[in-house]
Amino acid sequence: MCVTVLLIPVSLFAKDRITDEANLLSSENKARLERLIDEIYSTYNFELLIVTKDSIGRANSIKYSWDLLDSMGLDGYEWDGCLFLRSMEYRDYVFTASGRGDKILNKTAYDRLENDVTKFFDTDNYVRAFETYIEIWDEYLALAAKGRSYNFFTHNNLILVIASWIVSLIIGLVVVTAWKAQLNTALPKLQADTYTVPDSMVITKQSDSFLYSTTIRTQKASSSSSSSGGRSSSSGGGRSSRSGRR
Repeated sequence: MCVTVLLIPVSLFAKDRITDEANLLSSENKARLERLIDEIYSTYNFELLIVTKDSIGRANSIKYSWDLLDSMGLDGYEWDGCLFLRSMEYRDYVFTASGRGDKILNKTAYDRLENDVTKFFDTDNYVRAFETYIEIWDEYLALAAKGRSYNFFTHNNLILVIASWIVSLIIGLVVVTAWKAQLNTALPKLQADTYTVPDSMVITKQSDSFLYSTTIRTQKASSSSSSSGGRSSSSGGGRSSRSGRR
């Protein structure tokens, strides 16, 4: 009997991971997104929720998301997951992370999640927005499983690699140039003073003479060769939220 009680809520909740009251998704897209979320849960034991609303009225979107989680019985201290809420009337959005999610979403991680997901709102491409939401969380959770977090260095990894190569190249050129400067100590001598022994030659007479020479050139036999070659945030109670309008 205990087993039945435990299995029923999990089964019911799994069907409600996406609540599309604003009708932004087709049934096929919703089913596919739910499968992706199920894979995240199976791999990391981490829940991703997507809720769309036609309107939440004038309610504060962050408070609304917290109340929504409370109504589901998802306590901020014990539930590991993230809720993505989209309201259409005033184009509100909010990400609320709980439990492990709250620890994973540092400022850099929040910035990337918010920017990469909400940019698809401009073209009303909600399928891609929700896919990106899931993909980014998959990346964050994979890092967390290795004891790492998404931070400045992770976010700018490619830029840092390129910058390190450029700096290394500049340092190498500077070092080689310095070595060449140290080796180039021989200067051309314009007079013969350096090559004479002092007082070894005394000039007693000077005269000008013209020297004649005859050059004979003989033709040489020829040879041939070839070669090839807008926002707000809140946190507390094991939860954190980031909201805005777009």
